[in-house]
Amino acid sequence: MTVAFGEESGTAKSSRGPSTWATHAALLLVQVAFASQAVEAKLAMLPRAQGGEEIRPETVAMVRMIGGALFFQAAALFSRAGASRGNTEPDGTAAAAEPSRPRRHARLVLLAALGVALNQALFLAGLRASTPFVVSILGATIPVMTAALAVLFRKEKASWRTGVGLLLALSGVLWLIGVGSVVSHGAVADYGALLVALNSLSYSAYVVFSRDVVIELGSLRFMAWIFTYGALLFAPLGLPPLVTDWTSISGRGWALLAYIVVVPTILAYGLNAWALARTTASVVTIYIYLQPLIAALLARIQLGDGISSRAGLAALLILSGVAVTTLRPRATPRGASASDDTREPANDG
Repeated sequence: MTVAFGEESGTAKSSRGPSTWATHAALLLVQVAFASQAVEAKLAMLPRAQGGEEIRPETVAMVRMIGGALFFQAAALFSRAGASRGNTEPDGTAAAAEPSRPRRHARLVLLAALGVALNQALFLAGLRASTPFVVSILGATIPVMTAALAVLFRKEKASWRTGVGLLLALSGVLWLIGVGSVVSHGAVADYGALLVALNSLSYSAYVVFSRDVVIELGSLRFMAWIFTYGALLFAPLGLPPLVTDWTSISGRGWALLAYIVVVPTILAYGLNAWALARTTASVVTIYIYLQPLIAALLARIQLGDGISSRAGLAALLILSGVAVTTLRPRATPRGASASDDTREPANDG
């Protein structure tokens, strides 16, 4: 899920010429990459009797974290070497020094727990018990939850748009989970949808608290440390099944895992950073609406999934909440000027 927050950058390039269609093409590919993650991960985890590879969620998460950590650490190393020659990071920000203070590392560990370890564990466990379309719809609540948490922790001013958007999105989430049915008929709630909703809340908290660290370190180096600490935190849970399943994973299974590491993680991050340097936050936000549609299409083609009436109504409520909250100039963060660019890295969950 791509998420862009904050004021529109005054450095965004003009919308004329080839750069316009190239930027939009990049943003479209980012949404395809993130939407396909849910479908390919679902295919990797499905039982072999249902056409899947029967790979455990912990194994999928561990492989993705290790792959992301290795790539971003290598990229940060090359970026640091280039910084001595005056280079910048791929998103246009200046290369920063490595984190050295223990207090800063402690914050990175906490952010890694929220944005990578817990985020991935909840996402994949929820996906295993749900559908790619439901996962994508719930992922669309991240901008709304982030805005609400930013107000709660006094990082942004409250507004009626945030309140109405949160009410609409929360209604959609509760309807999708099936809370109403549980209360009135004693039915069982959608366990998978509940886990993915918690995943979105975890990532939203990560976005709210990560801004200062991203600005201090630079987005590339920040991602390197976040994935590294995330992999270390998740290792006690994810490493044993990875070691156990290593020899039983088929060639197709490894291909799916490689795709999950390369496309939704590395390629999507690079394209998103490139596009953010050439357009505005509001344009990126609009592309959020395409992700559930792309996920539904891919799930229909690869898994034969349909869209239930419950999921359709929930999607309408959630996306309406996203529209009310995000399709306007965002409130200026307290203590920041209106020209501050508060964009966050894309959601890798």
